[in-house]
Amino acid sequence: MGPEELIGTIEEVEPHPDDPTTDGTTDPWNEFHADFGGLGRRLKDTYRKVAAESGPSEDEIKDAFETLIGAWDQVAESVTMALQDPEVRDRLKSAASSFATAVGKTISELGSELKDAETWAATSPDADEEE
Repeated sequence: MGPEELIGTIEEVEPHPDDPTTDGTTDPWNEFHADFGGLGRRLKDTYRKVAAESGPSEDEIKDAFETLIGAWDQVAESVTMALQDPEVRDRLKSAASSFATAVGKTISELGSELKDAETWAATSPDADEEE
């Protein structure tokens, strides 16, 4: 058999789907990513257009950043001073403990619900049909 006999033509070969690894449905996370990516680009373009027409000057932007940095320094200093107060530290510990308890209870309840669902699925009349 020569090489010319091994070469097929497009008429002789059936085409495959565009992506044979998928079932033809779109992954919702890919759609989400595309939608928000497009929205982000649109907002960025709109911002640039508005800023170019009537936005602040470069000096005004620098002044605004200096104001933000100064405000951040004040917040950090206030938090540092507050954490030196034993009562504030005790309240913070109590709040953290409450948060940990709430998260732990939620996870336990979720585990129980999943276990109940698994038990129900294993004992349901339809469970025999699936095997």
